[in-house]
Amino acid sequence: MSNTAVPFELFSPDYFRDPYTALDWLRVNSPVHRYVFPVGDVPMWVVTRYDDAMAILADTRFSTAEWRGSPEFQAAGLSVSGGTILAQTIPGLDPPQHTRVRRCAMSAFTPRNVERWRDDIRRIIDQTIQDWEPGQEKDLVAEFAAPIPPAVIATRLGFTMERRAELARDVELLISTEPEDFPRIPGARQRLVDYGRELVAMKRAEPGDDLTSAFIRAADEESKITEDELTALVIIMVIAGVGTTKMFITNAILALLDHPDQRKMIADDPAILAGSGIEELLRYESPVASVPWRFPTESIRVRDVEIPAGEPVMVMIASANRDPDVFDDPHRLDLTRTGPRHLGLGHGIHNCLGAAVARLISGMALGTLVERFPDLRLAIPREHVRRNEIWALNDYRALPVIL
Repeated sequence: MSNTAVPFELFSPDYFRDPYTALDWLRVNSPVHRYVFPVGDVPMWVVTRYDDAMAILADTRFSTAEWRGSPEFQAAGLSVSGGTILAQTIPGLDPPQHTRVRRCAMSAFTPRNVERWRDDIRRIIDQTIQDWEPGQEKDLVAEFAAPIPPAVIATRLGFTMERRAELARDVELLISTEPEDFPRIPGARQRLVDYGRELVAMKRAEPGDDLTSAFIRAADEESKITEDELTALVIIMVIAGVGTTKMFITNAILALLDHPDQRKMIADDPAILAGSGIEELLRYESPVASVPWRFPTESIRVRDVEIPAGEPVMVMIASANRDPDVFDDPHRLDLTRTGPRHLGLGHGIHNCLGAAVARLISGMALGTLVERFPDLRLAIPREHVRRNEIWALNDYRALPVIL
């Protein structure tokens, strides 16, 4: 099973033109697939079935801590944190450190506190499209999905508006797979760290009604997380809030353009987005194609494959969410779908901490677009809509439309 020859090259330009066909093949023929990552020739594993994905994400023997990666992984320089305090962000921590830091953050994301974001989100969406008119051409990535999340996060975290464009650029650089960007990634990483420190220091001196101040109060009351952990908590809010929310809004718009009957369903009943609609859009194409690396802390058997300790595992959410053994007609978008939960926002202790916020921002953005521009359509042929070639993400370069 693990060494089956594949009729395509994983993560090649051809793969990104149609990833779901390749993932369908792997799910059937090699669900725990041995793969050599081309950067550094790192042996790793690609897991594509829903049940296996659920099991791995719930199994704390699979660590997210990069220092547990194999010698080949370390030598290849694949670490996202780059030796900075980004290694102490919640997604990269194991219990008990993960438990301490997450507990500090959780109070900020109660339903009551998340609801307080609504007015800011509405204001920012309205400002973003205030000059838009039907018939205009717009790039919904650059002019809609990209600017809204950083503006919301800037407002709620309490950082200055003039820094939001810079922070958004640094987040984009951090996840880039373009060779020309590689020399600039360490600088982007360090700027995010530096600004996280600046923001925490500023809010300690002048606390306000914002998320950073709330994190500081919780940390000081608990006295159980370090200053580095606190700073890393602020930084991951920026990275996750800016990057993945932008991608999900884009993916959802494209899915609705591809399925006009489902878009009409929202137009006829906007409330569907607050229920099954947003969940189905997350299942259909979540921003995360594969969760961050998982590293076995010991040799672990998955199906009939023994995965050695330290060898990175890619848990392919994009495949698990379209597993026909779990979801009927999985390649069909159905906003009324119910049944098994999708993995678009993760599973286990590392499920998305800000899931309620992501749902709220995305749902409001999509609902507004459908309501105000009922004749929205692509401005280019569908086959010209291209993905960014990032193995871990479902991310589109541009989405030109006519309003």
